[in-house]
Amino acid sequence: MQTLWSAWMQYLPLLLRGTAMTVELTAAALVVGVLFGFLLALGRLSRVPALDTLATGYVEVVRAIPVLIILFITYYGFAELGLVLSGITAAVVSLGGFYATQYGEIFRGAILGIDRGQTEAATALGLTSAQTMRRVVLPQAFFTILPPATNQLSNLIKDTSLVFTISVADLMYQANSALSVNFLPMDMLLEAGVIYFIFYLIIAKVLGRWEVSVQRRRN
Repeated sequence: MQTLWSAWMQYLPLLLRGTAMTVELTAAALVVGVLFGFLLALGRLSRVPALDTLATGYVEVVRAIPVLIILFITYYGFAELGLVLSGITAAVVSLGGFYATQYGEIFRGAILGIDRGQTEAATALGLTSAQTMRRVVLPQAFFTILPPATNQLSNLIKDTSLVFTISVADLMYQANSALSVNFLPMDMLLEAGVIYFIFYLIIAKVLGRWEVSVQRRRN
């Protein structure tokens, strides 16, 4: 019978390939989530009722649905309607679409937290709404956005483990493949958990130092 260490070393290359896929999915879904989330925030802050209603409806509905269901709807449901997506595309769309609601609310809260007098002063100086947002609001809101946004990233990393259910070869998928061959579920899942933890720890340390650096420059 294999020892824990020998089993870990034997299947480590397989799990590292899965880790590379997890990193790629996390990065792609983060980009989609941040960009779409910013648009949702602008929609909810818009003075155009239709945009506000559309953005608010999307946020309220999507936030109430588990990520796994969204993933299945995107991968299986869209296919029944004739829109066939690859597993990777469905994963990025699902995770990005869900986390856009989280980032959108973070952005909206940060923007609303900026003193109204500053936007009024910018308008008095002749700045357009776009210029005011870019030069006055967003630079200040960034410091409020950073901590909760980095916390959401840790949740995104963990939620990528759900994509193995649609056969995307991420870390969890490779761990499941390994345990189906060697019948060592505890060993493989524990090794996958350690890799997730190391991945999270690296991201947390890097982002933590970045936050400190940003705050120092601000002060």
